[in-house]
Amino acid sequence: MTTQYGPTATAYHAFKSMMFAPSDLNALAGLIAYLQQARPESPLLSEAMKFSSDSSELEFDFNRMCIGPYKLLVAPYESVYLSGNHQIFTEETVKVAQFYQQIGLIIDDSFNEPADFIGNELEFLYCLHAMASEQHALDKHEYVAALHELANEFLEMHLGRWITPFCEGIIQHATQAFWREFAKELLHFINEQHQTVKH
Repeated sequence: MTTQYGPTATAYHAFKSMMFAPSDLNALAGLIAYLQQARPESPLLSEAMKFSSDSSELEFDFNRMCIGPYKLLVAPYESVYLSGNHQIFTEETVKVAQFYQQIGLIIDDSFNEPADFIGNELEFLYCLHAMASEQHALDKHEYVAALHELANEFLEMHLGRWITPFCEGIIQHATQAFWREFAKELLHFINEQHQTVKH
């Protein structure tokens, strides 16, 4: 698990890793380590421990909800929630990509997911907090403030606007209790970050 960048970056890393690779035991181990350190009381911890040697069932359930091949039960894309017409690759997708470009991030063309995929948005916030941690270690506080401001702006304009219906969809459609608890934990974390922005 990546802990050198502080607790906020660690949390983003744990959540985004599960979105990119739900059956990766390293991703699951990172989530477990994060929960043990930051949220030992979370019901997600005991659910995650059940899959510590084989997490393939987690990927099956995630794919069934968020990938297909049939009806998409829970769209993992911002544009579906904010475009008004339940489509992907819309103006919202472009706006998210423009945010990424502010720190030099671009989505690899070989990657099958658009910029507004939930994993990409969590990855972006992880990068911002990791970079802020590095700048803090160098006493470059103006850069730290700018990176935190960008993260806050992104939550306000993007992820914070659709995380609730996404997580509610996971809670409603998951067959594995793990994903229901994961969605509750992710929503709690993002709302906590969002509340920090508002105060």
